[in-house]
Amino acid sequence: MKTRDRIIEAAIALFNDKGTAAVSTNHIAAAVGISPGNLYYHFRNKEDILGAIYDQMDAVGFGDYQAIIAESPAGSLEAMERTFLMIQRFNWRYRFFKRELTALILQHPQLRERHIRTHRALLKLVRHSIDSSIDLGLIRPMDETERQLFTDEIWLLALFWLNYLEVGGEEVTDETLRRGNEVVRQTVRCRLTDRALHLLATMEGTS
Repeated sequence: MKTRDRIIEAAIALFNDKGTAAVSTNHIAAAVGISPGNLYYHFRNKEDILGAIYDQMDAVGFGDYQAIIAESPAGSLEAMERTFLMIQRFNWRYRFFKRELTALILQHPQLRERHIRTHRALLKLVRHSIDSSIDLGLIRPMDETERQLFTDEIWLLALFWLNYLEVGGEEVTDETLRRGNEVVRQTVRCRLTDRALHLLATMEGTS
């Protein structure tokens, strides 16, 4: 692994463990086993490292989603299930960012602008998934207002389920992440067509 990538990985681990405020570039350099000067050859400061982590987050998140819809059509029940679980594992890998989201984007204006762009792009993906589900006959038809509200509802669940577990004192495990999928199922279930309900029952092993 290249030194630059090692710096990024060490920063993610330290930020997840201690939070961004408690970690300096010296801490990161020590974790990598390099001098501060060597670190500054790759990054000017901690904000640059945060920007590089965000680059990685974008690449990983969008790449993982593309891999899912390459195997399961966007809007299908399988894609919904796999996408939500992927998001929760993604959130756990970059949990410091989810924990400190508001503070980080307030403290770093450039990061805030980037995050807003990514947030809006992801909302469009969720909306596209919902529209695709309706076109596939899996979700009942909705008007524009209902579709947008449903988009917000699903994205809120996906974005903050991990936070919900942690603030409630629950351990983040595969089991509690899967429970998040069940919450999404419950939210989506009342909007499914009869055909989709049959497919879901088959997936759940109840028919």
